[in-house]
Amino acid sequence: MPMSSLKKVVYLISLVMLAMLHSSFNAASLFVTEETQVDALLNCMNELFGTIPIEISGLSKLIYLDLSLNKLSGEIPPQIRLLTNLEALRLGENQLNGSIPLEISHLMSLVYLSLHANDLRGCIPNSIGNLSNLAYLYLRNNQLSCSIPSEIGNLSNLIDVDMKNNSLIGPIPSSIGNLEQLTWFYIYQNQISGSIPPEIGNLKSLNSLLLQTNNLSGSIPSSLGALSNLTFLHLFNNQLSGTIPKELGNLKSTTSLQLGRNHLNGTVPVSLGNLSHLELLFHRDNQLSGPIPQEIGNLMKLAVLKLDTNHFTGLLPQNLCQSGSLRNLVHMTIIS
Repeated sequence: MPMSSLKKVVYLISLVMLAMLHSSFNAASLFVTEETQVDALLNCMNELFGTIPIEISGLSKLIYLDLSLNKLSGEIPPQIRLLTNLEALRLGENQLNGSIPLEISHLMSLVYLSLHANDLRGCIPNSIGNLSNLAYLYLRNNQLSCSIPSEIGNLSNLIDVDMKNNSLIGPIPSSIGNLEQLTWFYIYQNQISGSIPPEIGNLKSLNSLLLQTNNLSGSIPSSLGALSNLTFLHLFNNQLSGTIPKELGNLKSTTSLQLGRNHLNGTVPVSLGNLSHLELLFHRDNQLSGPIPQEIGNLMKLAVLKLDTNHFTGLLPQNLCQSGSLRNLVHMTIIS
């Protein structure tokens, strides 16, 4: 950063901190002139409280605004739309309320948006689909409701999506299958319903798919078996039915496969014995039947196996404990 720009940053932050010392953020008066325009950074994590002043919208050259980890309250001001050069907006872990302002969709340069751990309510705006450069979207731990807008499928640069622990309803939009760069998709602990869209199988970069503790129903799409980079597949605590697709045996990178507490039936596919990196296998509390495949005993890295509360028959795999890695085998009643 050129020295002149650094001086501007230091000068502005000094003004802000002086104005807020022993007073609320709301009471601070920010007068922004050309001499105090910032083209780099504003990062304030110093127990700030009060509301976000609308005067902050005068920082039209700002590219990074981090007010996270404070005690800010009130609504996000709609004047935020004037920060048109903003690439990162971090307001997480405050006490902000109200809804996500529609005006955020004017921030066309935005790459990083973090509003997590506040008290935000209402819907995720459909216009969020206008943020074509957005790569990181963190909305977890709020009170957001309504459904995930289908326009999210327009965000072709998305890498991480974290919406867990809200009150989201409705289906997962099939447009999610357009997000070919998506690595993390965390929407667990909501009230999302409907089926898992098979289009998720298009997400070849996906590392973590965490959909547990929702109201998802229908069958597990066989297309999930195409997710060759998937490490975590968590679908437990839903209303899923049907059989476990044999294609899940193609998930050679998966270390945690958790399908428990659903209504799955049929047998455990023999192909799951191909998951050489698997460490956790949870299929408990379903309606699975038949023998436990001997091939499960080939999983040399398996540390935790929970298959209880099903209707299995026959014997445990003979070589199940030979690797020495298995440390938690939940008691299973097997009908002989």
